[in-house]
Amino acid sequence: MKKQFSTSILANALVLTMFITAVAENSALADGGDIQWLSYAEGRQRGEAEQKKVFVVFEADWCRYCHQMEKETFSDSAVISYVNRNFIPVRVNSDKESQIAAKYNVRGLPSTWFISEKGDRIGNRPGYITTADMLNILKYIGTDSYLTISFKDFITKKK
Repeated sequence: MKKQFSTSILANALVLTMFITAVAENSALADGGDIQWLSYAEGRQRGEAEQKKVFVVFEADWCRYCHQMEKETFSDSAVISYVNRNFIPVRVNSDKESQIAAKYNVRGLPSTWFISEKGDRIGNRPGYITTADMLNILKYIGTDSYLTISFKDFITKKK
Protein backbone atom coordinates (compact mmCIF):
# COMPACT_ATOMS: atom_id res chain seq x y z
CA MET A 1 0.00 0.00 0.00
CA LYS A 2 2.83 2.40 0.89
CA LYS A 3 4.65 1.61 -2.36
CA GLN A 4 1.51 2.18 -4.43
CA PHE A 5 0.86 5.51 -2.66
CA SER A 6 4.41 6.81 -3.26
CA THR A 7 4.29 5.70 -6.91
CA SER A 8 1.03 7.61 -7.32
CA ILE A 9 2.57 10.76 -5.80
CA LEU A 10 5.60 10.45 -8.08
CA ALA A 11 3.39 10.03 -11.16
CA ASN A 12 1.27 13.05 -10.20
CA ALA A 13 4.39 15.14 -9.60
CA LEU A 14 5.74 14.18 -13.01
CA VAL A 15 2.48 15.11 -14.76
CA LEU A 16 2.34 18.41 -12.85
CA THR A 17 5.95 19.22 -13.82
CA MET A 18 5.22 18.50 -17.49
CA PHE A 19 2.09 20.68 -17.36
CA ILE A 20 3.94 23.60 -15.73
CA THR A 21 6.75 23.35 -18.30
CA ALA A 22 4.27 23.37 -21.21
CA VAL A 23 2.36 26.34 -19.77
CA ALA A 24 5.61 28.26 -19.23
CA GLU A 25 6.78 27.58 -22.79
CA ASN A 26 3.42 28.61 -24.30
CA SER A 27 3.29 31.68 -22.07
CA ALA A 28 6.78 32.74 -23.17
CA LEU A 29 5.72 32.51 -26.82
CA ALA A 30 2.45 34.33 -26.19
CA ASP A 31 4.24 37.10 -24.29
CA GLY A 32 6.78 37.53 -27.07
CA GLY A 33 9.44 35.39 -25.40
CA ASP A 34 12.70 35.09 -27.25
CA ILE A 35 13.90 33.29 -30.31
CA GLN A 36 15.05 29.86 -29.15
CA TRP A 37 18.58 30.04 -30.64
CA LEU A 38 20.63 26.87 -30.92
CA SER A 39 24.24 26.13 -31.75
CA TYR A 40 25.10 25.38 -35.37
CA ALA A 41 25.64 21.64 -34.81
CA GLU A 42 22.48 21.18 -32.76
CA GLY A 43 20.41 23.30 -35.13
CA ARG A 44 21.50 21.43 -38.25
CA GLN A 45 20.87 18.10 -36.55
CA ARG A 46 17.40 19.13 -35.34
CA GLY A 47 16.52 20.63 -38.72
CA GLU A 48 17.11 17.33 -40.47
CA ALA A 49 15.54 15.25 -37.68
CA GLU A 50 12.40 17.44 -37.47
CA GLN A 51 12.29 18.17 -41.22
CA LYS A 52 12.29 21.94 -40.63
CA LYS A 53 14.25 24.66 -42.37
CA VAL A 54 17.18 26.13 -40.46
CA PHE A 55 17.47 29.89 -40.02
CA VAL A 56 21.14 30.81 -39.43
CA VAL A 57 22.35 34.25 -38.36
CA PHE A 58 26.07 35.01 -38.39
CA GLU A 59 27.10 37.79 -36.01
CA ALA A 60 29.94 39.03 -33.78
CA ASP A 61 30.17 40.81 -30.44
CA TRP A 62 31.67 43.92 -32.03
CA CYS A 63 29.07 44.21 -34.83
CA ARG A 64 26.90 47.31 -34.37
CA TYR A 65 24.26 46.20 -36.88
CA CYS A 66 24.10 42.74 -35.28
CA HIS A 67 23.20 44.39 -31.97
CA GLN A 68 20.68 46.63 -33.72
CA MET A 69 19.07 43.64 -35.42
CA GLU A 70 18.90 41.83 -32.07
CA LYS A 71 17.34 44.86 -30.38
CA GLU A 72 14.85 45.73 -33.12
CA THR A 73 14.18 42.83 -35.50
CA PHE A 74 14.71 39.82 -33.23
CA SER A 75 12.75 41.37 -30.36
CA ASP A 76 9.62 41.82 -32.47
CA SER A 77 6.88 39.44 -31.31
CA ALA A 78 5.77 38.58 -34.87
CA VAL A 79 9.34 37.70 -35.90
CA ILE A 80 9.90 35.69 -32.71
CA SER A 81 6.68 33.76 -33.16
CA TYR A 82 7.22 33.04 -36.87
CA VAL A 83 10.84 31.92 -36.42
CA ASN A 84 10.11 29.69 -33.41
CA ARG A 85 7.11 28.07 -35.15
CA ASN A 86 8.53 27.57 -38.64
CA PHE A 87 12.31 27.29 -38.38
CA ILE A 88 15.14 25.90 -36.32
CA PRO A 89 16.95 29.12 -35.34
CA VAL A 90 20.75 29.08 -35.15
CA ARG A 91 23.11 31.83 -34.09
CA VAL A 92 26.80 31.67 -35.04
CA ASN A 93 29.45 34.00 -33.63
CA SER A 94 31.73 34.45 -36.65
CA ASP A 95 34.78 35.25 -34.51
CA LYS A 96 34.43 32.22 -32.25
CA GLU A 97 33.27 29.85 -35.01
CA SER A 98 35.28 31.15 -37.94
CA GLN A 99 35.38 27.76 -39.70
CA ILE A 100 31.58 27.73 -39.98
CA ALA A 101 31.57 31.33 -41.22
CA ALA A 102 34.23 30.44 -43.80
CA LYS A 103 32.16 27.45 -44.94
CA TYR A 104 29.39 29.90 -45.83
CA ASN A 105 31.79 32.48 -47.25
CA VAL A 106 30.56 35.11 -44.78
CA ARG A 107 32.29 38.40 -45.61
CA GLY A 108 30.12 40.91 -43.75
CA LEU A 109 27.90 40.92 -40.69
CA PRO A 110 25.20 40.29 -39.93
CA SER A 111 24.59 37.58 -42.50
CA THR A 112 21.37 35.57 -42.59
CA TRP A 113 21.15 32.14 -44.21
CA PHE A 114 18.36 29.65 -44.85
CA ILE A 115 19.00 25.91 -45.07
CA SER A 116 16.46 23.36 -46.31
CA GLU A 117 15.13 20.40 -44.35
CA LYS A 118 17.63 18.22 -46.23
CA GLY A 119 20.59 20.44 -45.39
CA ASP A 120 20.85 22.24 -48.74
CA ARG A 121 21.48 25.98 -48.84
CA ILE A 122 18.40 27.90 -49.91
CA GLY A 123 19.96 31.35 -49.89
CA ASN A 124 21.26 34.22 -47.83
CA ARG A 125 20.72 37.90 -47.17
CA PRO A 126 23.73 39.92 -45.98
CA GLY A 127 23.43 42.98 -43.76
CA TYR A 128 20.91 44.47 -41.40
CA ILE A 129 17.29 43.43 -42.03
CA THR A 130 14.35 45.49 -40.75
CA THR A 131 11.45 43.81 -39.01
CA ALA A 132 9.10 44.25 -41.99
CA ASP A 133 11.66 42.92 -44.46
CA MET A 134 12.52 40.00 -42.16
CA LEU A 135 8.88 38.97 -41.90
CA ASN A 136 8.56 39.04 -45.69
CA ILE A 137 11.72 36.97 -46.13
CA LEU A 138 10.67 34.49 -43.43
CA LYS A 139 7.26 34.00 -45.05
CA TYR A 140 8.77 33.71 -48.52
CA ILE A 141 11.07 30.91 -47.36
CA GLY A 142 8.72 29.40 -44.77
CA THR A 143 5.85 28.94 -47.25
CA ASP A 144 8.18 27.44 -49.88
CA SER A 145 7.26 30.29 -52.22
CA TYR A 146 10.93 30.53 -53.16
CA LEU A 147 10.48 27.31 -55.11
CA THR A 148 7.93 28.77 -57.52
CA ILE A 149 8.10 32.56 -57.52
CA SER A 150 10.69 35.33 -57.31
CA PHE A 151 10.89 37.35 -54.11
CA LYS A 152 9.90 40.48 -56.04
CA ASP A 153 6.76 38.76 -57.37
CA PHE A 154 6.00 37.36 -53.89
CA ILE A 155 6.04 40.88 -52.43
CA THR A 156 3.98 42.30 -55.30
CA LYS A 157 1.42 39.48 -54.98
CA LYS A 158 1.13 40.12 -51.22
CA LYS A 159 0.01 43.73 -51.75
